[in-house]
Amino acid sequence: MMKLLVIDDEESTRDLLRITLESDGYEVLTAEDGPSGLEIFTKDNPPIVLTDIKMPGMDGIEVLRRVKEHNKDAEVIVITGHGEMTLAINALQLEASDFINKPISDAALSVALRRAKEKIWIRKKLEEYTNNLEGLIRDTTEELEKRHELEHNLIQTSMDGIIANDRKGNLIIFNEGAERIHGYTREEALSSIHVTQLYPEGVAREIKKMIYGPEFGGPGRLINYETKVLTKGGKTRPILLSATLLYEAGQEVATVGYFKDMREVKRLEQELITRYEFEHNLVQTSMDGIIANDPKGKIIIFNEGAERIYGYTAEEALSGMSVTQLYPKGEAKRIKKLTYSDDYGGSGRLVDYEAEALTKKGELVPILLSASLLYEEGREVAMVGYFKDMRQVKRLESELIESERMAAMGRATAGIAHGVKNILHGMKLGAFMVDKGLEKDKADLLRKGWNLVGKNINRISRMTLDMLSYARSNPPVRRKCSLNDIVNEVCELMEEKAKERRIQLIRDLDPSVPLVKVDAEGIHSCLLNLVTNAIEAFPETSSGGQIAVSSRYEAKAGVILQVKDTGRGMTKELQKQVFEHLYSTKGARGTGLGLPITQKIVREHGGTIQLESEPNKGSCFTIRLPK
Repeated sequence: MMKLLVIDDEESTRDLLRITLESDGYEVLTAEDGPSGLEIFTKDNPPIVLTDIKMPGMDGIEVLRRVKEHNKDAEVIVITGHGEMTLAINALQLEASDFINKPISDAALSVALRRAKEKIWIRKKLEEYTNNLEGLIRDTTEELEKRHELEHNLIQTSMDGIIANDRKGNLIIFNEGAERIHGYTREEALSSIHVTQLYPEGVAREIKKMIYGPEFGGPGRLINYETKVLTKGGKTRPILLSATLLYEAGQEVATVGYFKDMREVKRLEQELITRYEFEHNLVQTSMDGIIANDPKGKIIIFNEGAERIYGYTAEEALSGMSVTQLYPKGEAKRIKKLTYSDDYGGSGRLVDYEAEALTKKGELVPILLSASLLYEEGREVAMVGYFKDMRQVKRLESELIESERMAAMGRATAGIAHGVKNILHGMKLGAFMVDKGLEKDKADLLRKGWNLVGKNINRISRMTLDMLSYARSNPPVRRKCSLNDIVNEVCELMEEKAKERRIQLIRDLDPSVPLVKVDAEGIHSCLLNLVTNAIEAFPETSSGGQIAVSSRYEAKAGVILQVKDTGRGMTKELQKQVFEHLYSTKGARGTGLGLPITQKIVREHGGTIQLESEPNKGSCFTIRLPK
């Protein structure tokens, strides 16, 4: 609510104005003369004063003068009677807001008040604008000063060199970075150095020519131009230069150059080149094959070792060949799947995995493969494989096994001779008994003698067949088959024999066992041998027992076949000997070659056989075959 002060010596006029103005929403203060009005004005400082010009004592003109002295922004409306126009004009000259005549009309009063309020509003807005403008000018000035100081500090303290020269080539800016690059102090450079002295002969002229040309950024600019500068000591240094021409009123006034010292960059660049060449030579000259392919299978690295293994040249391999062409059908996909799994070294890695490579001529070559996935910013970009040619290793391994086997056969000759001698002795005894039976016409003696001869013929037959089987060097003939079917065949074959000995033959087969490539007859022979041994591990006088033949599939271990019995078991010493040639726990009933033959067949399949046994508790043979 706006305050108004009404000063008039006529009470009726004061009351009329008060009532009228209060009804219009004003807070009205009244005074009957000039001094009391000034006292109220000084105390309450109302923004608008209405005063009569003609008053006894202090007239309205004096009131106007003193109000303006106290507050020049107060608006004073003077009230005049007829014939007082001269005084009204004087009031306007003293910056009265307006004047109204008596008798006062509502319309005239309303217009006068509106003008006074507009003047107050305009003055307030002008004051706000002026204050804002002054603040803006002050802030802008401070910002410009700060920016100038910042730009000056940026230029002077920049690690890069910043140099400016006028059109005559005199230096006008030479910062700390330029001091470090050139070796001159700022004072030296600005007082006596020409810009051409900062470059080898002819380079400054060439740079200026390029600034005006379009090759490096367009006319008037030069961007990332490699060149050399000249130091105070006369040495050259590599730099990366960017420069621009400065203009005022369309006239060229200066050239500014920004210099990046490239010594460290060049050193690191050379170090990277040296390291790259070294690593490139390591990769290319490695005796092992090294191949890399992108996520789509396209070959991107194919070293000399890979050329020797596969028969392709690097040019052939890198001209669009897919890595799948380097393996038998489906093998590349299986290798990639294994690399993502945890089975061979953890996710993203494959360590010492035996596989086969497919050469240019279509030959299969055994390799030992290690591989790794490469990532950039969490994104797979390549797979690198390291291939070791296993042909020589496999050949030597085969020769060593063959040599060991033949050496073992040689070492076993004495045992064979001893066994044959015992067999011959038994045959002679049987023949003697036959002769005596014929001579004395004794049928029982004849029958015993002939049985003895037959048993020893069977013994020497089994020994001969086992020796031939053990000495066989032909590789196993593999085909995909079900190991569970082989287990069933062996168990069905041995079931009657187990029943005769009152032994329970149990099958525990895992239905998830996949089809695997094996020599079915060889694996059949292994299981038959182990089940036969298990049956014979029970004393002939035993009243029963149990043999469990089981299969199961494990992702990491492959396929596992197990023959477990509750027979007499073996001591630790005996367990160390059972795989030795011609060692038998069956006495005259065995040849001592059953378990060595079983071990040989399992190894030919890339598998292992293990024995766990405890006296009087039984034995367990475990065969592990790769899937």
